[in-house]
Amino acid sequence: TMLALFLVVSVTAMFSSCGGSDAGSGSDSGSGTDSQAAMIENYDQDSSALTFSNAKWEYDSTNDVYYRIGISYCAKPEAEDYETMGIYVPGKYMTGKKNSDGTYTCTPDKDNKIEGYTAATAPVVFPVNTPGYSSQQAPTSYDYSSVQSYIEAGYIYVCAGLRGRDSTCSDYSGAAPWGVTDLKAAVRYYRFNSSKLPGDTDSIFTFGHSGGGAQSAVTGASGDSSLYYDYLTTIGAAMYDKDKNYISDAICGAMCW
Repeated sequence: TMLALFLVVSVTAMFSSCGGSDAGSGSDSGSGTDSQAAMIENYDQDSSALTFSNAKWEYDSTNDVYYRIGISYCAKPEAEDYETMGIYVPGKYMTGKKNSDGTYTCTPDKDNKIEGYTAATAPVVFPVNTPGYSSQQAPTSYDYSSVQSYIEAGYIYVCAGLRGRDSTCSDYSGAAPWGVTDLKAAVRYYRFNSSKLPGDTDSIFTFGHSGGGAQSAVTGASGDSSLYYDYLTTIGAAMYDKDKNYISDAICGAMCW
């Protein structure tokens, strides 16, 4: 689509401009170090529940895509019907070994390239399709056409379910700031598992239109804001890595229109 092609061109330009920036650092970026350390000091994180398994990848052999859907990105989800995500990876970035159940155990392959990117340098892009601040459904099935442009450009495509104003029910709230909170939790989850997943977690981008553009902008402007801390910890987000280093939710760039 034109939207996908526009993103491909724009993210390439943005990636070039922000390469090496600390803004998207997967751990402490050096700003607010003391306050960040204080925030996580008493946080009892369930790191086991947040650990990604690389043994259950599905593979689209026709289009050479490895993918996972239904991944819970927080340890204590309030909205299990929304708080999961799908990860879609160009096959060249992975070395896969077929399991007896038909899934694959995969590890990043850092040698192959697509459009100059490798598994270590590929940008990671998160769509934010939340018009009117509505929810974004978590993917429940695989459709290559929805990710084709990004895969061919050499990007890692991550679609996270997000709560919105239309998802409020008796069990949980979907109103602000939960949509952005969920997106931040998904970014943190990806960084927590960066040793197992391909992509440059210093080059994470969000993109969206209308209400999705607004929430993409908020995500880009509010990286590591302490205002989100209580919301993130409530759902069991990844706040620190396995060495107790703070994990950032700041991103490299946001496309908003």
